[in-house]
Amino acid sequence: MTDTMPLQQQDDVPESAMTPDQLGQLLSSRQNDIRAEWSRLEWIQRNIDARITHTWMPDGADGEYKDLLRKASTPWLQYARNALAQGLCVDGFSDDGLWRDAWQANAMDGRQIKVNREVVGLGKSYGFALPGADGTVVMRPMSALRTFAHFADPWDDYPEWALYRSAKRGKAYWDSVWFFFDSECWYRFTGTPSTPQNVEVSRHGLGFCPVVQLSNTLDSDDSPESSIVPGIKAWKRIVDYTFTLSMVMRYGAFPQKWMAGGEIAKDEDGNALIRPSVDSLLHASGDAGETARFGSFQAANIADVVSGLESAKADLSAILQIPPHYFMSKVINMSADGIEAEESPYFRNLEERKASLSEGYELWMRTAAAILGKTELAQDTNVEVHWLDQRTRSLAQVVDAIVKLKTVGAPDQLLFAFIPGWTKQDVLDATRAAKRDDDMSQQVLAVQATETAAAPAGNIDGSTEEQ
Repeated sequence: MTDTMPLQQQDDVPESAMTPDQLGQLLSSRQNDIRAEWSRLEWIQRNIDARITHTWMPDGADGEYKDLLRKASTPWLQYARNALAQGLCVDGFSDDGLWRDAWQANAMDGRQIKVNREVVGLGKSYGFALPGADGTVVMRPMSALRTFAHFADPWDDYPEWALYRSAKRGKAYWDSVWFFFDSECWYRFTGTPSTPQNVEVSRHGLGFCPVVQLSNTLDSDDSPESSIVPGIKAWKRIVDYTFTLSMVMRYGAFPQKWMAGGEIAKDEDGNALIRPSVDSLLHASGDAGETARFGSFQAANIADVVSGLESAKADLSAILQIPPHYFMSKVINMSADGIEAEESPYFRNLEERKASLSEGYELWMRTAAAILGKTELAQDTNVEVHWLDQRTRSLAQVVDAIVKLKTVGAPDQLLFAFIPGWTKQDVLDATRAAKRDDDMSQQVLAVQATETAAAPAGNIDGSTEEQ
């Protein structure tokens, strides 16, 4: 949210608008709750970004050990989150006019990516809708890491108020640019929530707080559940195995040498003149050198560690319901039916995400409808968002199904939606083109019928008879 956003500024601020002191008192009373919630979400995000690297290390570990540990912390959870979020793409709405004036006008095709990732990873995200300049509507996502919404009842559609941290200004944690929303106005201020400064107030006049929570689950009274948190322990096992594999490859993959009897030549300071390594040769000096014996220990078995690493990846795949071949580098001799069977839990998982997330997007769009003055549409709870179908299907099978459904009178718009890879706009363009072609065909048939009716009756040979 920036100061250049085309929001409608209204000077007729109601008398009931909160004063800076009232705003500071309200937010100060909830500051601990805000900090606790943001800390909880930040912990989840740090795991997703692989910024938590606590694992076992030997006492006195040197820089080489620590470097291996940093490299071992691979962001598998981030990949898992993205794999789920990439299967969630809204590409249509029940009302084409609202889709054009609200969704596409605010570039939500691209902005939804951030929302979907947060919903999957953190369990929730937020968005607001406010009156824009010239009768438009402004829709923008709000990160859950910087948004706190207070609900009077956990089942309410809209919160009583919401606080959004726009940009940090100083070194202090709370010194930022803030936005506050309630049922009458939205406020912009600087400083801290407990001591607002430079408060600017503008009325939106909607009668409700225009902030929508988009949730990953709707079955929790406390907070929506993340799809990634259950996999954190499995991911930490992956980090442990990766670190162990790096250690074994660095220190145990080559046979360690030993020597019995004799002595190794030393310099004046008592340091050995040679250091056992991969490319060095051990030799013994002195009278006892002739009886010295050399050998090597057995090298570590890297295959066992790799097997454990793959097992941990398989655990993460099962826990998060992501196909195993998404995590593996090789897919060997998998048929189309086999891939479909492997991906079936993944798409069932996506259907659950869509069921919950749809409610948030639909409320967001109905809020935009209320701002645009489409009252009937704003109150219609039957409206739905349309999700892009990303299942792997044969185009020949899809076309065959479309042709058969067309013979029983199915509408073109519904049939075109089955075509893999087609967006809502593609469906609308194809529907309009098909309608134009159908109208032209009807006009041609009407003209031909008119000409046939106006032509004089004739004999079989084409000649006419006077009546």
